[in-house]
Amino acid sequence: MKPIALMLALWGGCALAQPVSQLSVTIVNGAQPLRAGSNVELRIYEVGGRVLQLPLTHGDGWAPASTRVIPVSLSEPLDPRAVMRYSIFYRSPQAEAASWEIADAAVDLAAGTGKTRLLDTHLSGTITQQGELSTEERSVGSLACVVDADCDDHRSCNGSERCAPHTAGADARGCLKGTPEVCPVNEVCVERRGCVGMPTINKGASNMP
Repeated sequence: MKPIALMLALWGGCALAQPVSQLSVTIVNGAQPLRAGSNVELRIYEVGGRVLQLPLTHGDGWAPASTRVIPVSLSEPLDPRAVMRYSIFYRSPQAEAASWEIADAAVDLAAGTGKTRLLDTHLSGTITQQGELSTEERSVGSLACVVDADCDDHRSCNGSERCAPHTAGADARGCLKGTPEVCPVNEVCVERRGCVGMPTINKGASNMP
């Protein structure tokens, strides 16, 4: 892999903190076509070693200098604060195939009506036969929480998270999990509603189309 350019802006305090379930990947193809059968993935590396491998192609080829905007749905919400780096992975369908040039690539976090760029960065470069074009890895120090709000997962039923670096049980960002809500007998916790009785839940479900 020989990157032509890699532009990375520092993670800012204005970056989206709320977990997201939708991403939008924009890739501008280089001067040569991407051959049909190529394997292209978005790979997201999270603190703790978790790696998301999200396919961006399904056997189709891409025309030279074309722009692809690819929506990606996540099976579990992604917390942007826990992302160490991301990459575009490429594997050629043939051993003798030419390198693939990415003129530009970026990942946007879809949240509500607005979008925020993941890690506030974009990529460009060339990948030879198989490999990845990656952003720079964030330092562990940049991930550390400062206040409790840095740890908030925006869920109420699992309790309030706290920022407590170097405390037993804290994760790599220094966050401690909250204490889950304990409801009375025959009640369960529902997000944005609190403890509700089972008949209430069943009634709501029966009214759903």
